[in-house]
Amino acid sequence: MNISDEAERAAHTSATRELCLPDGRILSYCMYGPEDGEPVVFQFGTPGTRFLAPDRISVIDAVGVRLLVADRPGYGGSTRLPGRSVAHVAADVTVLVDHLGWERFALWGGSGGAPHALGCAAQLGDRVTRCASVVGPAPFDADGLDWFNGMSPGNVEEFTRARSGEAGYRPLVEQLARDAVAAVEHGDPPTSDDYELPEADRAALVAQSNAPGHLFRTKMAFAGGIDGWVDDVLAFTRVWGFDITRIRAPVSIWYGPDDVLCPRGHADWLLSHIPGAEADVLPGGHLLDVTSLQRLYRWLVA
Repeated sequence: MNISDEAERAAHTSATRELCLPDGRILSYCMYGPEDGEPVVFQFGTPGTRFLAPDRISVIDAVGVRLLVADRPGYGGSTRLPGRSVAHVAADVTVLVDHLGWERFALWGGSGGAPHALGCAAQLGDRVTRCASVVGPAPFDADGLDWFNGMSPGNVEEFTRARSGEAGYRPLVEQLARDAVAAVEHGDPPTSDDYELPEADRAALVAQSNAPGHLFRTKMAFAGGIDGWVDDVLAFTRVWGFDITRIRAPVSIWYGPDDVLCPRGHADWLLSHIPGAEADVLPGGHLLDVTSLQRLYRWLVA
């Protein structure tokens, strides 16, 4: 681990908090931004970590957001909850925001975090002020949607294996996690060529690989093992457990026209099924640049 990774570990370790849930599980989480900032909950992508890169934290500070980022069950320091559904995360979020004294808040999720954000919006009613689904998928059983159309071979393989259950899917995730860490250790992007990412996403991944603390954050995504990743994807291929038509907060659906991890058809389906949802187009593919992130946070707290 280099000096920047050690500094990153020290900074984030001091920011980490833990909460014991009523069922005895532990949730690990971090808080970012000014203490008097506008409250926002973030659900990271699959796989991910509660630890954010410096450029992401700078945006939060600049916009004046108080951001809550918790490890979902099975990630980092959060206890696994086998068999969890997408809907379940709303219960954990409720305990956390009650603990923080947040009566109302905005929330968003990126990629694999987006369904969890929508689940919170659908179940928490008027406590949610605004919700953004950023490059997130539609339900696996979405009527009229060819779920795999336009999706990269790597993603198709993942979800196809996940449909067979944990025993068939876990070995693939174990290999992907090993490959991701090894790639970052060598200064390369963590995503394999099997995902056939567009040039914009490849360039963004290279930039992220050169950012301070990137190796540390990659390793921390798997610090508690790969259970969080496995359980996320298994949950995506099952019934989500909530009705997206019940969302009443303003919703923004963000998508990239060149995205091959979550193709345009998913955004179109969500836009046509969530009442009043509005579209926001990103420049490129799946990865969110800093300028777009600033625009997102400003929308969330408007």
